Amino acid sequence: MKKLVEIKEAFKSFNLRSGGKKLIALDNVSLSLKKGETLGIVGESGSGKSTLGKALLKLLQIDSGSIFIKGQEVSDLPNIEFRPYREKIQMVFQNPATSFNPMLTVEDVLLDSMQLVIELSKNEKRLRALKLLQDVELGSRFLSLYPHEMSGGQLQRVALARALASNPDIIFLDEPTASLDMSVRGQILTMLNNLQKNRGTTFIIVSHDLRVIRGISDRVVVMYLGQIVEESPVEVLFDRPLHPYTRALISAVDETDSDRLKGEAISAENKPGCKLLGRCQYSKAGCEEEQSLSMVTSNHQVRCWRANNIPQFSKEKLP
Repeated sequence: MKKLVEIKEAFKSFNLRSGGKKLIALDNVSLSLKKGETLGIVGESGSGKSTLGKALLKLLQIDSGSIFIKGQEVSDLPNIEFRPYREKIQMVFQNPATSFNPMLTVEDVLLDSMQLVIELSKNEKRLRALKLLQDVELGSRFLSLYPHEMSGGQLQRVALARALASNPDIIFLDEPTASLDMSVRGQILTMLNNLQKNRGTTFIIVSHDLRVIRGISDRVVVMYLGQIVEESPVEVLFDRPLHPYTRALISAVDETDSDRLKGEAISAENKPGCKLLGRCQYSKAGCEEEQSLSMVTSNHQVRCWRANNIPQFSKEKLP
């Protein structure tokens, strides 16, 4: 199947205020995405997940590397030339309450999101706004409501309707269930799965919640300090996580588990060797050397030279 998105060696750093050092947010990240696929991205805060999404939407410019959409390189396109692609890539932000203008009704928001859909008349756009609400399981009464008149779950549904308004190929969801209670999270995930089946939309979903990632993703990318450390189909990853960092994320569900990391993630410019060095209980001589992302099977890659020598992971730890 043809790749919808391909990212090659994307690198992005930010200057820190103190000491003239740089924070490396994306460290030569490469990945691809097919139409109709859901890619889950996991990792601690600061791992580069959201930076990757903003780079894809061209909300920030990468320092080097390439981003291709439907085979066309868009990394260096001026904003005016990128505009047709922006219509096809949308984002749902983490906190829906802060992503809406409090002075606009839901209808205003949805109509504004259809500005790039020039083939529709104003009346057709109003009908489409109503259909979008139906798609996210909200009634017509919500058209006249303001953000403060809705719950968090309802706002997140409207945020998704807004993202769907331009009929995008890709929607990037940044922690879409983080501010919602458990029952509403399940409803949102079910709705996303149904939307994908009905529309064939491609989702990229970032979440700290491994249950969310496992419940919706086809494939998972694990990031740590700007690098991809593991990538595989979702059930392969949860059945046989190979990288110590992935194992630690899954083990964190059980606070008494011993398969955990020491200390906190600390990013350093040009840090030699494995970035997990100093936190990993499985480290040995050789971990000081640079680790490459290598295929261990035809659909599973990991950035750890000891991946196949670490004791087997207990499935009792899976969420």
